[in-house]
Amino acid sequence: MRRLLLGVLVAGAALNTPSLTAQGRRVKLFDGATLKGWNGNPAFWSVADGAIHGVTDKTPGELILSDGDYADFRLILKSRLVSESNHLGMCFWGERRADWRYGECILVIPPNHGMWDYHPGKGSPPRETMPHPTFDPHVWHETEILASMKTGVVRVAVNGVEVTRYKDEDPSRLKKGPIGLQIHSGASVVEYKDIEIEVDPKEDRLITTKP
Repeated sequence: MRRLLLGVLVAGAALNTPSLTAQGRRVKLFDGATLKGWNGNPAFWSVADGAIHGVTDKTPGELILSDGDYADFRLILKSRLVSESNHLGMCFWGERRADWRYGECILVIPPNHGMWDYHPGKGSPPRETMPHPTFDPHVWHETEILASMKTGVVRVAVNGVEVTRYKDEDPSRLKKGPIGLQIHSGASVVEYKDIEIEVDPKEDRLITTKP
């Protein structure tokens, strides 16, 4: 497999930050060839075959973080778990940490209805699980996350089917922050591609769901 190795990235590298320039329209967060616009541990992250590729056999898990910070957004991307075990996920509304750890974020775990709250003493938050097929995490699946920091409401769809609805118990605690793509602790291989974001979405609905 052809791979472009990641050079050390600096937080805030030159990029037209979507949070400042793309309100109401979807823009790419990943160019498919480089990790421009992302900041992560170069020991874990590279670009391979048009995808952000994460590999680790170490603990603890880490994130690769977007240069931009986001509050209300629609995130659409494709992902797959290459390793047999563990999971992948997308963090948001958290702190930007220099060690790439989770920073009290909210984590969505596709392709099914998993979530985690990294605020102290939290864990798996109460949420509504919608009826849906059991999706295979090891094949490419498309995830849409519609998130409103003002209300604390998060809706998630996978492959055109809504799987999760969540409302934070205290939206005032939430912070505008980066999008983080997770690589889990232990032996993990994950991939992410076709990453797009819409800031302050025009429509308060999931746009990838089927009628």
